[in-house]
Amino acid sequence: MLPFLRLRAWQVAAISMLAILAWWTLAARYVYAGHWNALYCTGYAVRMPEWLTSREPLWFCPGPGGYDGQYFHLLAHQPLEFRQLAPWLDAPRLRVQRILLPLSAWLLAFGRFDWVDPAYFFLMLVWLGAGVWWTARLAELRRASPLWGFSFLLLPSTLSSIDRMLADGPLTAAVAGFLYGIETGRWRAAWTVAVLAPFLRETGILLPAAAGAVFLWRRRWLTAAAWMAAAVPFLLWIHSLRDLPGSLSMKWAGWFHSITQIILFPDPYENVPRLRHVLHAMDLISLAGFVLALACALVLLWRRRREAENPRAFAWMSGALFAAAALTLVHLEPRHAWDNFYSYGRVFSPVFLILLLDGLERRRAALPLALTLPTTARVGLYFASPALRILRALTGL
Repeated sequence: MLPFLRLRAWQVAAISMLAILAWWTLAARYVYAGHWNALYCTGYAVRMPEWLTSREPLWFCPGPGGYDGQYFHLLAHQPLEFRQLAPWLDAPRLRVQRILLPLSAWLLAFGRFDWVDPAYFFLMLVWLGAGVWWTARLAELRRASPLWGFSFLLLPSTLSSIDRMLADGPLTAAVAGFLYGIETGRWRAAWTVAVLAPFLRETGILLPAAAGAVFLWRRRWLTAAAWMAAAVPFLLWIHSLRDLPGSLSMKWAGWFHSITQIILFPDPYENVPRLRHVLHAMDLISLAGFVLALACALVLLWRRRREAENPRAFAWMSGALFAAAALTLVHLEPRHAWDNFYSYGRVFSPVFLILLLDGLERRRAALPLALTLPTTARVGLYFASPALRILRALTGL
């Protein structure tokens, strides 16, 4: 057997972390002129406080609005003064309620300004490495190769977090850690993950909801209540932020309108007009795969409805709840979660992960991969231009 095929779960995780670190290093050096903070994707039209820009020259991305990572960057430098940062946040209450990653970076840096960014990158690396390790171990529990841990890197949430320092990759890693803790009997660890996950992103509240639902399914009322109590710290946290503007709002059944818009009014792709038809076709294939993935997650729970005592029930319930959330509620951040492949792909990546795990269980991983890879390929195109620039710099072409 080839040595590569005998890799253990921790080795798969270590290789993945080294690959991510290598990408960041090469991108910062050859694409962003040595500016690591370019990884936060700060828009050139976004206002940032003078105390930040004077001490840390920012690299602004071509887009005026930037992306969510820019607000995590700002919060990480002063997480305890979040009310003073409200004027620089597009949706203060929404951004602040996702405090775990910025606050952890600040604590790891002991509050030192110059250490915050390295601490943030380190924590992102650890979260994504943990996601790979947990996925590899979950694959082993299903008598599959730990090499399947590399599949975590292909999830849209992981790619977007590598590209733009978002919390979606860590949240999907938390889902994997939650399932691994439950399936190996580490209940306290799984409960702790369920407590922390919503502070990464509010969709993490679906983890205690899933566990509570499974125990209600099993008619274990007190245990269900204990798991649902894991959501209380986050609910108290968002209640304490009620005076901040810019909350998370929802729109019922907005997905149908968004799908119609994507199909009938495609993005003109003015930057690459020659590829607009190809990109639109990729968008439609990605959207079809995602919708089918949501349907599969709901069908999976329905087909297993008589197997409440099965330890995999927590995965089935989690997948179904994420799918139900995607189909019933649309986040306004102010973007819709169904706006494009980048939005729905990263927010609901746990659905792809859970379907893959079920496929490994039944030795039928082809379908979950077929549903996931179109969105992965579409998100992965964001790496094409930087990769080409790095290649040219290294080869001198």
